[in-house]
Amino acid sequence: MGISVIDGIYLDTSVGWTSMRYGLPITSMIGLGLISLSAVFILANHDQGEKRFSLLAYFLQYIGAILLLIRIFSIQILFIIFLTGLMGAAIIGTDQVDFRAPIQKRFFLSLPLFRVSLCFLVWGLVLSIEPRIALWIPIPDSILFASLWLVSIGILKVSLDNDYFSMILGLLNLFFGFQLVYILLEESSLVFGFLTAINLLITLLGAFILLRPDSAQSENEILESRENS
Repeated sequence: MGISVIDGIYLDTSVGWTSMRYGLPITSMIGLGLISLSAVFILANHDQGEKRFSLLAYFLQYIGAILLLIRIFSIQILFIIFLTGLMGAAIIGTDQVDFRAPIQKRFFLSLPLFRVSLCFLVWGLVLSIEPRIALWIPIPDSILFASLWLVSIGILKVSLDNDYFSMILGLLNLFFGFQLVYILLEESSLVFGFLTAINLLITLLGAFILLRPDSAQSENEILESRENS
């Protein structure tokens, strides 16, 4: 499967026994940039008190995906992807984020160097193995790279963090990377709707899990107050 390239930048690369030619339109370059930087920020952010920027980065990944798919799918499909990202960020962040709280300056200086370095290492690893995987998965190289990158960041996010919010973001990144590949392999509206429904279901389950500790804590407080009275 291929896409037309207009006003693109061409790059000839040779990796081992494979030789590939990348043609990146401007929209694909912007989309890859948004997805790459947003995923780096999601993995690097481990401050449980500041979740607004992680939600913004999560939503920007969907904007980047739309720019990658804008030459392939219709405007209706792209709008559904936009709504999925917007609704996902809204559902997760409704009870978890205080949008009126002031932004702390120390937040921008607290990103761990290890995680940022790990992101660059994984980015280079995905870039090196993508040509070989492209021989087995016939989709545009830019979308395949974005998919592998999201899956890798999702696995790392789930593995490195132990709070529910970060783990849910990692799981959503992992599934969204899989979704980008599958909607191109199976060009069916039914498959696209099914994957979108699963994405939203994971988001709803994540929001429910995030609310459970608060509910348990409230029940304990009620029981303690009854015992004291």
